[in-house]
Amino acid sequence: MSDALAILLVLPLAALLQGAAFWSAFHPPAGLGPLACFLALQALAAAAEALLFRRLMPAAQREPSRAALLHLWALSFFVPCAGGLLEVLASVAGARLAIAREARTTDIVGRPEFVSHLVSRVSHAAGTRVQARLANRHAATGDRLAALVAIQQLPTRTTGTLLRELLADPVDDLRLLAYGMLDQAENEIVNRIFACEEALTRASTEAEQLALHRQLAELHFELVYQRLAQGDVYHHAIAEAEMHARRAQALAQGERDAALCLLLARLALARDRADEATPLLERARELSFPRERLLPWLAEAAFRQGRHAEAAAIVGELARHAGTPALKPVIDYWTR
Repeated sequence: MSDALAILLVLPLAALLQGAAFWSAFHPPAGLGPLACFLALQALAAAAEALLFRRLMPAAQREPSRAALLHLWALSFFVPCAGGLLEVLASVAGARLAIAREARTTDIVGRPEFVSHLVSRVSHAAGTRVQARLANRHAATGDRLAALVAIQQLPTRTTGTLLRELLADPVDDLRLLAYGMLDQAENEIVNRIFACEEALTRASTEAEQLALHRQLAELHFELVYQRLAQGDVYHHAIAEAEMHARRAQALAQGERDAALCLLLARLALARDRADEATPLLERARELSFPRERLLPWLAEAAFRQGRHAEAAAIVGELARHAGTPALKPVIDYWTR
């Protein structure tokens, strides 16, 4: 049966029953309770209206039929005529105003390739304003303590100098917390050094010895890089790092290790021996180490040797690459 024919048949019946229900409310038949008579006729009228309104609703919203009919019957029973009609109008408006959504397809992508030479370009938050507030001794103690706690997650190499200055701060809590942070960072590295030294005594293959000597060199240099070593400890850490790097390089597989050449060059710069650093940096480049990562140390070595024109040219080359934010002031100074 078509919708138009069904509407023509049900509409008069629904109107007749609804009219009878209203009539019985004001003129109840003799011998029958007025409320019971009205509710019975209203239930029949609501059923007829539910059939009518379901035919008027958009096709997509007519199913499931039982739920739709029950919903329309309840609306028509409790709100005669208007309830079901409003539901139909809302359904039609919703269907007209519905926005078609494009189907979102998914696809499988491959695992991204790790590019090692981009690791150095990852920058951490400098926390400059927090450190400035911490260094201000006129600020409230609570604010300075909060600032000190906030910089705990920053790399020690960026906060080491400030933490050492706080060791002479007049506020006891700041001194103790700064000492604890420095001591914790140093102990973590020292414990790893002890573990590697113990493993080195048990190493039986050349590959294991190479890996452990290299790791020991990096850990000792980390004490210098994070500014945790001072005075005699500083020179001892550099000497130990160089010793392990040389021993690793003396092994068969270590001869062509570009990272070891770079580490030895940085150790030479730390000992203010730029003339030794330059050949090591050139050797690292010959061993296929990315040149853009060597540029800062090549420029530093050239500057320390008094070759300022060459240093400026290297910094100009560095400016064409995406350098770290820490190098931006240097690049701006040499290229302006």
